[in-house]
Amino acid sequence: MKDDSNVIESRLQNMKKFYLKANELIDKLPDSIPGKVKSLIKDTILGDKDLKKLMDGIDSHRPPRFLLIGRTGVGKSSLINAICSSYVAKVSDTRSCTAEADIYQCMDHDRVLMEILDTRGIAESEAVDAERTAEKALIDQVNKFTPDAAIFMLNCMHRDDVGEDIEFLKKVSRSYMSVNNVRLPIVVVVNKSDEMAPTRHKNPAEYPQIKKDKIQEMVHYYKDIIMKHDLKIDEIIAVSSLIDWMTPDGTEVSVEEIDKLPQQEVENLQMAFDGRYQIEELIDILGEAIQDFEAQMGLRMAARLSDVVRRVARHVCAIFSSISAVIALTPIPVSDIYILLVLQAVLVTLIASLSGREITMETAKEYVFSMGGVAGAGYTFRLIAQQAVKFANAIWPGVGSGVSSGIAAIGTFAIGISAIAYYIDGKTLKDAKKLFNETKKELEKNNKFGEPLNLE
Repeated sequence: MKDDSNVIESRLQNMKKFYLKANELIDKLPDSIPGKVKSLIKDTILGDKDLKKLMDGIDSHRPPRFLLIGRTGVGKSSLINAICSSYVAKVSDTRSCTAEADIYQCMDHDRVLMEILDTRGIAESEAVDAERTAEKALIDQVNKFTPDAAIFMLNCMHRDDVGEDIEFLKKVSRSYMSVNNVRLPIVVVVNKSDEMAPTRHKNPAEYPQIKKDKIQEMVHYYKDIIMKHDLKIDEIIAVSSLIDWMTPDGTEVSVEEIDKLPQQEVENLQMAFDGRYQIEELIDILGEAIQDFEAQMGLRMAARLSDVVRRVARHVCAIFSSISAVIALTPIPVSDIYILLVLQAVLVTLIASLSGREITMETAKEYVFSMGGVAGAGYTFRLIAQQAVKFANAIWPGVGSGVSSGIAAIGTFAIGISAIAYYIDGKTLKDAKKLFNETKKELEKNNKFGEPLNLE
């Protein structure tokens, strides 16, 4: 089911306010926090290039443009619905380009999710007139549309001879390169995996191995043809776009019935059955294939808005963990415990704000305590160890601080991950605490002495 448009806009606004919120929190830190520490926090957050790129993408993202090539019945509309997790195709604002292509805007209320140049297979096309072939018309339209990637759709149930389509796609790719001076990314999608025998298994989680093997056999079949025709592709993947739809009151509706519903009812459709297979993997592949960052962010906004929020939050966790590591290197034992508590509270407050919840620093500190964080009872011994190892510097310079730094970074990162689960994912406090302990334990297990932590 797609997010309510008000929820979407609220999430976007929360993310846009992130820097303002961070500045406000840092400026209001207690006077007991040294000025150098405040400057470190502010400079590290505001100076982080990856975070800035993510935040800029929220404002400057645009709907990705895809060229869809596939024969009638291959399931192009169902694939778009599967990617968007909502019924957006049949879509709005159709405008014909040639006898063989249409441009669609896939909409979620007033928000454009993506633009599609939808073509039939070239083998099904006919000449536009005696002097201008359908092939030439299509290539001209592709260059005018400037897609971010081409999706070449095939049918898992048919061993189609797609040689003509491949040769056409090669011509499209060469023309695109000559006009735009960049390569057109091509992702091959073998759709309708759910229809592969044994057909009674529609839930991907229940696909037997024999079904998976047959699906892969079709992938290899098409991949061999593509290689023989010397078409350069970014990836080939088999998927199922199977979704059964229902109205909010639970009444299931067929695709034929959906086409007769008023637009408002179509926009409120929910999933009655989710039979999608490897759609998440396809989104990852498309995200990697698209070269334009604004279009990449647009794809994430269309398919994974919640994941965008989560990605920003997780990156913030890594930033705060690195700050914790620096603070833990202070030569004065015990004094950094309070600073780390405040730092973790700021992290929790920012994560809560990304979810749309405004909490106070006191509430955030209580959350840190509840997790067994910097000053929690369950972490007290570890903190004593953190401070004690600093004295090892007197005997073996640098060793004590290295261990202490790692402990501080791990604890802060685990606090942040648990806060994402609680505030953004809606997990219970009990589940969040379990995740805190699991994350901390896993990081401690994988962290080798003297090596920097990779927290992303």
